[in-house]
Amino acid sequence: GASMKTRLIIVMALAAFAPVAARSQSAATLQGMQAYNRGDIGTALRLLSQGAELGESEAEVNLGYLYARGQGVRVDQREALRLYLLSADQGNSEGQNAAGYKFLYGTGVAPDPARAVKYFCLAVQNGNPRAMNNLAMMLNAGHFLMRDEKEARSLWEQSVKLGHANSMLNLALSYLRGTDRDPAKGQEWIMRAAQAGQPDAQRLVRAAGYGGALPPAVIEGAAMIPEPKHTGGHSKVCGASLS
Repeated sequence: GASMKTRLIIVMALAAFAPVAARSQSAATLQGMQAYNRGDIGTALRLLSQGAELGESEAEVNLGYLYARGQGVRVDQREALRLYLLSADQGNSEGQNAAGYKFLYGTGVAPDPARAVKYFCLAVQNGNPRAMNNLAMMLNAGHFLMRDEKEARSLWEQSVKLGHANSMLNLALSYLRGTDRDPAKGQEWIMRAAQAGQPDAQRLVRAAGYGGALPPAVIEGAAMIPEPKHTGGHSKVCGASLS
């Protein structure tokens, strides 16, 4: 109801899929991703390493995640960034998004917000819903960019059409807490996020007294999935970034 308590939830997830890639992944790379999802990190590391050696952009970015997370290998953020950039340079939008995230937060590398925006914009234009969410977060917070709630909401609206549950929650909070409020839409999108498995949205609707069935919680970014095919996204901040 209208009394539902909300809190600002920053959700910038890195998910292991790439909407656009220069090369389609091999069967071995796909098997490596499936092995990761089963918890077989050793097989995932072996197969993704093979794919990366062959220059497969999807293997590169997913191998980069293993280095970033220290799964099967020692944590090596510089190696993760190197792999992200190899993937990004092939036009892989998840590689571009991962590079953007790395440059934004400077995890193991020097922060470079301008390069972060550039890579997020490349990924957005390639239809990556995670990048849409990440760039929207920057715009909504005025984080290294001029604050622009309307443009942030535009990006979230593009992302939710691609099924991104974290963007559903962030769009909901924009409607509930932004300057141009629409509580009914906000509550609708919190419920949609909960029904999509977003764990924070599920906690919010449970706290508000919702007793209906919800699917198992899903942490976006925890699984490696094959790249979906999306059309391009857009943001007015990206024209200047890419010029």
